[in-house]
Amino acid sequence: MDFYFLLFLAGLIGGLISGLLGVGGGIIYILILPIAFQFIGIPNQEIAQFTIANSLFGTFFAGLFATYNHYKHGEFYPKQIIIISISSITAGLLSLYFIVNTPFYSVEVFNVVVIVLLGLMLFSTLSNAKKQVDFQETSVRVKRLLSLTGLSAGLTASLTGLGGGIIIIPFLNQGFKMGVKKAKAISLGVITITSLSMVVFNLFQQPMQAVAVNHTGYILFQVTGPLIVGTLITARIGVKLSRKMKASAVSYLFSAFIVLVIVKKLLELI
Repeated sequence: MDFYFLLFLAGLIGGLISGLLGVGGGIIYILILPIAFQFIGIPNQEIAQFTIANSLFGTFFAGLFATYNHYKHGEFYPKQIIIISISSITAGLLSLYFIVNTPFYSVEVFNVVVIVLLGLMLFSTLSNAKKQVDFQETSVRVKRLLSLTGLSAGLTASLTGLGGGIIIIPFLNQGFKMGVKKAKAISLGVITITSLSMVVFNLFQQPMQAVAVNHTGYILFQVTGPLIVGTLITARIGVKLSRKMKASAVSYLFSAFIVLVIVKKLLELI
């Protein structure tokens, strides 16, 4: 009971963060899932693969619920979402096939990649947070730069299970001079589409080690179920809260969660 309650609680927090920050719930899921997989006996050699796959599954629902809420309020930008998603899916699937779902990608490599990427995002977010007060949105859009954003986001999502929002929001906000709340809505749309493609891919992958618990590819429905239920409850609440917060406050809150994940992953490496 305690095991499933922990997963449900992670879903509640992940859904809230997804709607509030636009980064998907993966920033919480990758903290909880390794603990869950060790508890049920997933081989240590594939903790990283199962964590990424199931984090993306939870992230899909977090993104879907939050995106639907944005859509109902007219905060939906299909053109940008589609352009970014095409390149994001391509990069993500290639990365899963050639890098992640291989013996090379151990849990230690996974933790190092997460720490490095989040460290870069933390620096970028904090350095730009103060600029949000006087931020002026422009309308300059370049398709090839949107595609570059997608490539970076897809690679990040597949390597970390974070969904890609930690890349998309800073890119759109600072690279394209797009308001952070609009960038958040676009990020959630891209996360939903990209995560779904990677979840489908992982459903048909065969784990490298024998797994004693029921699984479909790298997906464990008994683990992701409580996450998704929790996410369903709070994603909409997160979107509502985000409309009431200043952009700079969203950036600082995002930074706080990044620090939390970095500290946890550093402790795992020590």
